[in-house]
Amino acid sequence: MKAGRETSEHTFRVEHIGFEADFYHPQGKNLKLGTDTVERYEMQKEDAEIFIQHASATAFNSDEILSWFLLQTNTTLADHLPQPSLGKPSMGQPVFVTFPIRFDQGVFHMDTEHGSQDLRALNLLVRVEGKAKTNS
Repeated sequence: MKAGRETSEHTFRVEHIGFEADFYHPQGKNLKLGTDTVERYEMQKEDAEIFIQHASATAFNSDEILSWFLLQTNTTLADHLPQPSLGKPSMGQPVFVTFPIRFDQGVFHMDTEHGSQDLRALNLLVRVEGKAKTNS
């Protein structure tokens, strides 16, 4: 099980839809991603390793950066969902959530049209579907 994808009452399935990035660069949110970064993400939204951690030089994909965020904030997906969606018969219905992740300079970077640039903020757009656990 991935970080934050399960509570004592629910399990969650995540589908990554997209993201918006802001950089520690004068162009900020208007800075375009590098062509290779865009192509890799469009071909493999879930698995494209386009977020690079400075400390370890480890490449993260969208799902891994979401797990990193949940671990850093010590939260689960349930903590970020609208409360009326939990525990209701409509639990199987998808909920669209934006995860606003903020970074200190020098934590993660991405390849852009101006080379490698540090991420200031990342808004991950995901579709979450929860399912109540059954007592078997």
